[in-house]
Amino acid sequence: MALDFIAGCIGGCAGIIAGHPLDTLKVHIQSGRGSALECTKALLKGGTLSTAYRGVGAPLGGIAVINSLVFGVYGNTRRSLPYPDSLLSHGVAGGIAGFIQSFACAPVELVKTRQQLVRPGEKMPTGAWSGARYILRTGGYRALFKGLGITIARDSPAFTIYFVSYEAMIRGDHSVTTVFTAGGLAGALSWILLYPIDVVKSRLQGDVEGKYKGAWDCFRKSVQTDGWRCMRRGIGAVTIRAFISNGACFTAVAWTDRAWQRLLHFNSAQAAKIGEAVRCDTPEYYEL
Repeated sequence: MALDFIAGCIGGCAGIIAGHPLDTLKVHIQSGRGSALECTKALLKGGTLSTAYRGVGAPLGGIAVINSLVFGVYGNTRRSLPYPDSLLSHGVAGGIAGFIQSFACAPVELVKTRQQLVRPGEKMPTGAWSGARYILRTGGYRALFKGLGITIARDSPAFTIYFVSYEAMIRGDHSVTTVFTAGGLAGALSWILLYPIDVVKSRLQGDVEGKYKGAWDCFRKSVQTDGWRCMRRGIGAVTIRAFISNGACFTAVAWTDRAWQRLLHFNSAQAAKIGEAVRCDTPEYYEL
């Protein structure tokens, strides 16, 4: 139904705004630009959050498509399955949603990553669409979809974990506190379990020099150069960011759904009152 797409869009925007500074910090740490403390100092240099919000236009620009796809495909797929309320149905629907949205997510995250990692003097536009056009102009469509395979490998299982764990935690309790907490924990869990894949994706998409031939080559060279610890680098920032961002996302989705249900109930009640008034009316009332 259309509500799934609308709620997903609103929830995604709320999650991006809440969590983008920590996402920027995550990308800087993953790319080897220093420890969490060093990267935090660099991002807050100047006393503002402008650097931390660099590249926010790309995810916000694409979030209407990405989160609408996620929640729209998830909701409609789940309802089409034989037992839509089972955890298995939630998992299958989540995996399919993650696979489909990867085709929109990969180019959006590529632009975001390039903008987050831009160095002084590099020619990389700051706007979402201008950044995408720049990549297309300099590298073509293959450059814009660089990292698509590793994005699918991350997102399909991640959304399976995401929706199953969230649904398991909110059963019997849909209060705001429970929804926020369950959404945050579900997001954090999916990121923690698949974090090494995200590290490879960030390094691969941020590679403007052509050091890596692909995802496996990126993984192999990263471990050879920085050791196995690089696969967990930045996990603290991403866990906090995932909790805040996904808690805000699910809260906004739940709020949108409740607002829609109240509107439908109000309209139904009003229609019933009007219908009752017309039914009880008498033709003599209108006689001159």
